[in-house]
Amino acid sequence: MALSKGQLTRQKMINLMYLVFIAMLALNVSTEVLDGFVLVNDNLQENIQVTSDRNKQIYTDIETSYAGNPEKTQVWYNISQDVKRKSDSIHNYIQYLKLEIAKKSDGKDADIDNLKSKDNIDAASEVMISLVGGQGNNLKKLLDTYREDILIHISDSAKKNIVRQTLSTEPSPRAKKDNKTWIQAAFDRMPSIAAITFLSELQVNVKQAEGEVLNNLAQNIDLKDIRVNQLEALVLPQSNMVMRGTNYSARIIVAAIDTTQRPRIVIDGKELPRDKNGLYEFGVGTPGSYKFNGFIELMDRNGFPLKREFTQEYTVMEPMATIAPLLMDVLYSGIDNEISISVPGVATKDVVATSLDGGSLTTSRSGIWVAKPSRDKIGQKFVISVSAKVNGITQNIARKEFRIRALPQPLAYIAYKDQNGSPRVFRKGALGRSVILGASGLKASIDDGILDIPFAVLSFKTFSQDAMGNITPEMSNGADFSPRQLDQIRRMNRGTRFYITDIKVKGPDGVEQDVYPMQVTIN
Repeated sequence: MALSKGQLTRQKMINLMYLVFIAMLALNVSTEVLDGFVLVNDNLQENIQVTSDRNKQIYTDIETSYAGNPEKTQVWYNISQDVKRKSDSIHNYIQYLKLEIAKKSDGKDADIDNLKSKDNIDAASEVMISLVGGQGNNLKKLLDTYREDILIHISDSAKKNIVRQTLSTEPSPRAKKDNKTWIQAAFDRMPSIAAITFLSELQVNVKQAEGEVLNNLAQNIDLKDIRVNQLEALVLPQSNMVMRGTNYSARIIVAAIDTTQRPRIVIDGKELPRDKNGLYEFGVGTPGSYKFNGFIELMDRNGFPLKREFTQEYTVMEPMATIAPLLMDVLYSGIDNEISISVPGVATKDVVATSLDGGSLTTSRSGIWVAKPSRDKIGQKFVISVSAKVNGITQNIARKEFRIRALPQPLAYIAYKDQNGSPRVFRKGALGRSVILGASGLKASIDDGILDIPFAVLSFKTFSQDAMGNITPEMSNGADFSPRQLDQIRRMNRGTRFYITDIKVKGPDGVEQDVYPMQVTIN
């Protein structure tokens, strides 16, 4: 258990009294001051006993936990035994030094608790600083080692700083000013009772440091378990969506609940309201893979916070349904055919599709693939295989066959704008002479409401018939009307029919072909 506020205040008062007595001694105050050290030392001895009893109780609790569950408590039990051994060792060594100083002062039958030569200023120097057999350097080395060994087992930074200060062997600012080491400042020509009191204070600090470690260990074993008053059976599936041919995976556990206190839950830095009872819900947006993290915190039976961190991943998908006519599984050769491929319950990044036969298949954007059947495969099948990573394992999901067809024949047209400036397409019928003359030429495309594929016009002919029945053909300049064709159109009277024939086009598949001719009446 940690020191209470009252115990800390009392310890501070004892330390203050010790400093006051040292200062008064430096002024050669009367022997009553030396008797004051006896009072301080007696208080320190009482403090040592109280702290030792408290530590002993925690050792007993740890040993009991170890006896009941060795596997769970093994690590903490081993650390506690190591701390006990090191603490007892340095405590007993300091006790030995106190006895040696007392013997140097009162003889071999000296009583530490009833020192007669309190004002002996040679005993402490001889035991601690003497060039032959002086123990000061050994004490400093042992304290430094013990301090560092203890600090690694204390997690609270504030308590760690307190232990570091109380077991410090650095000289005080006043000692540094007088060019004195920690050993010289504590024992050089120091009255025996003052030196013994100083060593008693070190023993108190050692016991308190030992107690801080034990408290930290106790918080990692049964002593910090949460009291529960309700048990629930929970099934935690790896995924609520399971595909045919895969395994359903779930952990079945018993959840222990304390209905007398609500845990504090913090997710991504924001605390979940207590009245939600642990229910976390939020709106989702763009499809993809995401995660959130946080911690849950409860108070254990000793009043210490018990915190556990967590991280959870989730996937957002578009709402989807598969609707496909059975007689329309067609891909056109020589062009990019966009295909949407998705697997319900699986993120897009975990879906892989490959072409087994018929041409190439590449990914274009999220969930969209491009199939390009080979021109020499017309009439055959294009086969796509889809696999997905489900619960960390790649699974074959589906196989789909498409029929490969050649592109339908395009139709030629004249593009123009109406009087409102809106684009229009003319394929047959009557058209004003000015509209024809203003058009750039002839265009061609597949535009049946499903496909919208432009073709390049390579050449075409125009034929007109005069009143005598003579037919005059003229050739185009590629996709544009030639000057002779434009002149031919200018001479036509209203109601005259002319024909656009021998229209040669080239599609995105690289194939050249002739398309249906057009009949135009001058309006």
